[in-house]
Amino acid sequence: MKRKAITKTQAIIIAVILIVVVVVGVAYYFATLPPAAPPTPPTAPPTPTPTPTPAPTPTPAPPPKEYVVIGVAHTLSGPQAAACALHHAYYHMIVEDYNAKGGLYVPEYGKRLRIKLIEYDDKNSIDTMLTLVEKLIVEDKVDLLFAPWGTAFNFAVFPLTERYRYPLVALTFGSEIAAEKMRKGEFKYAFSVLGLPSETGKEIADLFEYINKEITPIKRIGIIYHSDQHGVEYSGAIYSHLVMRGFEVPIHQSYPPDIADFTPLISTLKTANVDVVILCGYTEGALFVHQCKAQNFNPKLIFVGPTMEVPGLVYGPFGFTPQDLIGVCYYDGWPATAYKEPKLKEWAEEHKKRIGAYPFPASATFYAGLECLLKAVEKYGLNRDKIRDALATETFDTIVGKFRFRQGYSAQCELAGTLTQWQGGDMMEVIWPLEVASAKIICPKPAWPS
Repeated sequence: MKRKAITKTQAIIIAVILIVVVVVGVAYYFATLPPAAPPTPPTAPPTPTPTPTPAPTPTPAPPPKEYVVIGVAHTLSGPQAAACALHHAYYHMIVEDYNAKGGLYVPEYGKRLRIKLIEYDDKNSIDTMLTLVEKLIVEDKVDLLFAPWGTAFNFAVFPLTERYRYPLVALTFGSEIAAEKMRKGEFKYAFSVLGLPSETGKEIADLFEYINKEITPIKRIGIIYHSDQHGVEYSGAIYSHLVMRGFEVPIHQSYPPDIADFTPLISTLKTANVDVVILCGYTEGALFVHQCKAQNFNPKLIFVGPTMEVPGLVYGPFGFTPQDLIGVCYYDGWPATAYKEPKLKEWAEEHKKRIGAYPFPASATFYAGLECLLKAVEKYGLNRDKIRDALATETFDTIVGKFRFRQGYSAQCELAGTLTQWQGGDMMEVIWPLEVASAKIICPKPAWPS
């Protein structure tokens, strides 16, 4: 049987029903959706967080300190004790001077600290001196060191102070070997005040040429010397400079440190018919001069070494009168002065009150060298490397004016005197160079007084 076809009316009704169903379904779908989230506002780019600048680490406060401690091991007993006491009187003098004004200003403490001096007797023994200096450094933990007495002792201590990095201002010292090490940087912490052997040799040769040309003939020179480093180096340098200038040196002879009689050597010098005698030594120079007088050996000039320039020795324990020494010259101990400038003349009088005798030619130079050390502390504190650098590079205002160390050479200062001579006064006169001389040289020296 055939199915009936749907009418047009039925088709329309079916279409309407389908449309209604679709609309209702869509409406139901949207009605049952969860509510939409509110729109997110636009986000600004994040602001970078600044990196905080670290606060500087505060410098730790130095440990509490009552004193600046300075140590020295030098000769307080034995045959050279008197010489050491007078050459090193400036250690005590400068400590007293600073303490009198409240002490030494130390920047890291922002105030003055009194100076305490620890002093040991090396008994004129290099080995003892080295042991004591190491004790001062390691056990006593001193802030600074003062130098020992004498060329050989300073030469021996330089490697030790170099190892521990202690700047050392050597007063009684002169060595060409050590000077070369200073110039090469092997002895960076060592500083010398006085003229060195090669410089001294040149000054003597210059003076002798002048005398030979302008005053009296000098042809033959006799040189005798203490058999230690000072004697060997100074006599050798003087010998070399004289020979190079054409002078004859028939006698160049050592003597033992404990010599008790110069009679044989004086006889040798007489026989050699020398015009000038140079003794490179220490306190034994007094015995030599006394015996020259006793044997009436009177060359045109006599040059002597350290200790024979010290008024407190020659007019004290050495037993000379001013007339005994007229014409006796001094080759070492410069830069030198005769203390005739007003400021230095005043200092010399103060020296006599405090020490009991007038100063020797290099006394003010010694004091000035120590001033430089302490002035470096006042500027840079107790950092010994900075003190060393200051001493090596800077110029200081001192009792002798502007003062500068020159490692491996003599100090440079406003005192320009080199060679000096006893002329009957309380202190020696500067005789060379001529442009700074305080008096004309006496040559030939007069006969010995009776």
